[in-house]
Amino acid sequence: LSHTADRPAGLQAFLRAMNARGLTGFIDPSAGGAEAYEPLYALRDRGELTVRAGYRISAMRAGGEAQWFRDIMAFRPPRHDDGKLAFLGLGENLVSAMNDGVRMGPGFNPPAEARQELARIARYAAERRIPLEIHAYTDDAASAILDVFEEVGRDHDLRPLRWSIAHLNTGSRRTLERMARLGLAYTVQMGPYFEGEAIREANPKGAEQDSPPVRTALDLGLPVAGGTDSTRIGVAGVWQAVEYHVQGRAIGATVLREPGALLTREEALALYTRQAAWLAFDEDDRGQLNAGKLADLAVLDQPYLTMPADQIHAINSVLTLLGGKPVHDAGVLPAAPAKAVQ
Repeated sequence: LSHTADRPAGLQAFLRAMNARGLTGFIDPSAGGAEAYEPLYALRDRGELTVRAGYRISAMRAGGEAQWFRDIMAFRPPRHDDGKLAFLGLGENLVSAMNDGVRMGPGFNPPAEARQELARIARYAAERRIPLEIHAYTDDAASAILDVFEEVGRDHDLRPLRWSIAHLNTGSRRTLERMARLGLAYTVQMGPYFEGEAIREANPKGAEQDSPPVRTALDLGLPVAGGTDSTRIGVAGVWQAVEYHVQGRAIGATVLREPGALLTREEALALYTRQAAWLAFDEDDRGQLNAGKLADLAVLDQPYLTMPADQIHAINSVLTLLGGKPVHDAGVLPAAPAKAVQ
């Protein structure tokens, strides 16, 4: 927004629109500089935050990223969660020269200096037990990252840290197997839904039919958490992303994933509930409808498990609760009784 004072109000309006789609929480991996988070802090401090928000710190300069992270983490715990805001470590840009941006096809080969810088960051994070997420659009980028992480993994157990690789639109089975051996997670976003044609044009035949390779990742036992990459590549709300995992039709209907790459409705929903809560170290409190967990839930306006698959994107919430308190009500709750006039 144009005026700093309007930013909390604008963010609040955006989050309430997300509540209307059934959203109760998210992780933002790189909102920008420190000032970008101030509206979020302001809503939390006023008791007006209607979601549980996690965030990571991304490198804000190109070159010398390892020292930059050491400096900014000097007085921070590895992670921290106050119930509404959660600091979840580093990401998703750790070393600028290791980031393949939105490259669609093969050929990315980061320089040795960038690999060494990532090694310094990864060793520091492993020693401090700091969670992290790192961007890799292509299999080549992920392979270069894994070369580094495998070296670090020889000295440190990475499994408890829940490190993740994000996007991986053209990840190979070999790359996913390497991730599984290290105990990494995979966070999948909406790129292929919008970029299916570009992926088809930039890769060997058939690559777009298994993009992103979530089915293979799940079969290998990888933890997979669902995201949207909004408001950058994707769109706000999760239902378009869920529909793509279930139906497999990219935008424009020119790319259709093979049936063997699709997920069941239960699997797709789990990416955005149980698995997303796990990635935030919050699986004991959120992500499933169990006794003793927080009452973060949405009552949907359509039957997700039985409705036509090509209409999943249109799902809305009629009632969204955060910790049992309504943050969205489409008129289903009884109106509060009017106070008697004295």
